[in-house]
Amino acid sequence: MKKVASVLRGANGHNQVVGVDFSPTGVAFAHVRRPATQQPCLVNCDFIPAETGVELADLLRARLTKLGLLGVPCNLVMSPGSYQLILGEAPKVPAEELAEALRWRIKDLVQFPIAEAVVDAFFLPEDSARGTSRMAYAVAAQRKNIEAAVAAISATGLKLNKIDIPELVLRNLAEDCCDTKRGVAIVKLQQGGGSLQIIRDGNLYLSRQFSLSYNAGLLDDLPGEALVLELQRSLDYFERQMRQVPPSHIYLCGENVTADKLTPSIRNALAVTINLLDLTSGLQIADGIPEHICSLALHAIGAALRQDQVEQG
Repeated sequence: MKKVASVLRGANGHNQVVGVDFSPTGVAFAHVRRPATQQPCLVNCDFIPAETGVELADLLRARLTKLGLLGVPCNLVMSPGSYQLILGEAPKVPAEELAEALRWRIKDLVQFPIAEAVVDAFFLPEDSARGTSRMAYAVAAQRKNIEAAVAAISATGLKLNKIDIPELVLRNLAEDCCDTKRGVAIVKLQQGGGSLQIIRDGNLYLSRQFSLSYNAGLLDDLPGEALVLELQRSLDYFERQMRQVPPSHIYLCGENVTADKLTPSIRNALAVTINLLDLTSGLQIADGIPEHICSLALHAIGAALRQDQVEQG
């Protein structure tokens, strides 16, 4: 913790960013500093429950004001359901032209008029589709959703830097907290379902959503058989359809996903090692931030860990 204390005392001159994740039940935020010669430090992190009649942005602004964080660069996470992630064959264009090229390919796949869409895109690694054409993901959101997100951040007093999506902020967590050279799967569980991302060398290879009978309460067990089945399906697809070497580890995380719930029957069900995601393996975490709060703010933490250059603060 001496390292954490030195970061807190010597805050000026170190890169800092706040990750923000709005949801129907509240808003999570994570304030991360990146000292030049140390691991990134999670300085502040919390989940603020929604209050009837009060805007989440106003609740967050009040907290940020107390912490002296107004004006700090912010990476915002889009909420699930506010965008579509569409996988398809990549056109043969430079990366800077990919989004515009995919816009017209996905026009019949989005759930709103393409004229109302804001589209971004990214290639999958070249070796992710061996023997077939290179693939790419298109991210499409209605312009009104983007405008509402930008307005919400403006109301918090933060300075918008990047807008991210949950699939990529989990990749950010993997980059800092795991060795991704041989590939890892990050599995985030929440009430009613989960998501799986396979990352290798910092690149996203596969993203998948699935339903799961998990209530995410403190005393709720993980549905072991159903969870293992979903993991196996994902690994089979990755190995057989994408012709990839299976990841070396699967890391579970999410609300109330604790060590006591990771039973031997789950741990030993697959040939791949299954463990909990350990944030402390890649992050210094300041005193006073409970593990439960970190589990509620995983997307916000991942957004704050995005390694784009941000302002000095």
